[in-house]
Amino acid sequence: MFEQAVQVSEAFRESARQMHGSLHMALKGCPECRTTQMIASPVLGICEDCGSGLVVLPRE
Repeated sequence: MFEQAVQVSEAFRESARQMHGSLHMALKGCPECRTTQMIASPVLGICEDCGSGLVVLPRE
């Protein structure tokens, strides 16, 4: 989790000059277990608890 926070912080720092709005975290989750994680890589992966494929969660 710490590594993900560092990646987000670095991405935010690098794009700060171009920012005109606010940064919203993209989330992925397991449709079976209802676990939620921040998207920090191009691959969504699988759920560590049940093995189901993770999906992008809609912003609410």
